[in-house]
Amino acid sequence: MQKKVVQIGSKSYKLLFDDDYEEMDVDSLLKIDYSNIIGEMITFPVIVNKFGNLLAEAESFVAEGKLHMEVYEAKAKEKFRIRFAESNNGKNPTVEALDNAILMDEGYQNLRKDLIETQKVRDYINSIFWSCKDKSSKLEKISLTVQGEDIPESVIEGRINNVLIKKTKRIID
Repeated sequence: MQKKVVQIGSKSYKLLFDDDYEEMDVDSLLKIDYSNIIGEMITFPVIVNKFGNLLAEAESFVAEGKLHMEVYEAKAKEKFRIRFAESNNGKNPTVEALDNAILMDEGYQNLRKDLIETQKVRDYINSIFWSCKDKSSKLEKISLTVQGEDIPESVIEGRINNVLIKKTKRIID
């Protein structure tokens, strides 16, 4: 569990973040909880950051998948080029013949399907990230009208967006 302390007016709050997001309800996460608007404003930048990190990781997986597929394709083309040349009295195959052989190769097809699935997951994360950014900008606009001291602590403290908020005690006043 990660911890962070934030200051709202004269009060400090400790945020505890769950490391495990496997059971997250994205639809409820993307709705603004007007009954705890301060809690939303405190926690949501962290959520945007988490999805930004997930998006970066997904982009990395897509790039690795493309590289792996390109390397496989280059090796397979060379293998097919040699095989076709040997069976055709040393005459090099056409580009179209090599491309068709690659497309028919089962290993290439599996890599291509894996890449398509990885891109789909990346696109889902991208969609959620931009929805989070939209909610964050709306919360930013709302925050201009809300004062932290105007809201009771019982409303601010609690679990919001998979983040636990607790009021910290001041040691020195």
